[in-house]
Amino acid sequence: ANIAVFVYSSCGHIDSFACGWQGAGLALSWCGQNLDKGDESMASAAPLLKNDTLPAATAAAGVGLELGVLHEGYAPDSKPTSTGDQRVSLVPSVAEQLIKDGYGVIVERGAGVYSGFADSAYEEKGCRIASRAEVIQKSQVLFSIEPPVNDFAPLKGKTLISWVGRLQDKGKDIVAKANAAQIRLIDVTAVPRITIA
Repeated sequence: ANIAVFVYSSCGHIDSFACGWQGAGLALSWCGQNLDKGDESMASAAPLLKNDTLPAATAAAGVGLELGVLHEGYAPDSKPTSTGDQRVSLVPSVAEQLIKDGYGVIVERGAGVYSGFADSAYEEKGCRIASRAEVIQKSQVLFSIEPPVNDFAPLKGKTLISWVGRLQDKGKDIVAKANAAQIRLIDVTAVPRITIA
């Protein structure tokens, strides 16, 4: 199965990222370039720039990328003002698989409560529970069903995976605000919902 995702970069360009399984390994491509380990041109340790004097990058030991899960803002006791969603963008069983793959997962306190997942369910799977500010600060990639437009300023330079709806008027406005805030958006509305799509 192949998945294509459109990524909106902070400079306003639309880049495409695709991944699919080839044999026993995962094949990745970015803007049409093959990122598969078998491609010698991409796997070279040579510097990308002739004048690049930076030391070669090495992977840090321990946790890799930090993933953050944001609360959707639903509060049943404040019905007139609550517009949040009861769902959560990442359930504990999926978080557990990501942690096994080497990612760190930080969940905003109470994010899964209205979906039937207590904070303790996330902690049992290895997630850390934190305040919204701490989740935003410590995560490089954040998950949210609805894009947290009010939090775009502290998300500068981060990646947000969310339901953007980039072809609708509301989605176009979200893309413009994210570009102004220098946030990379991954719009999950571009991902097929069924394998035959």
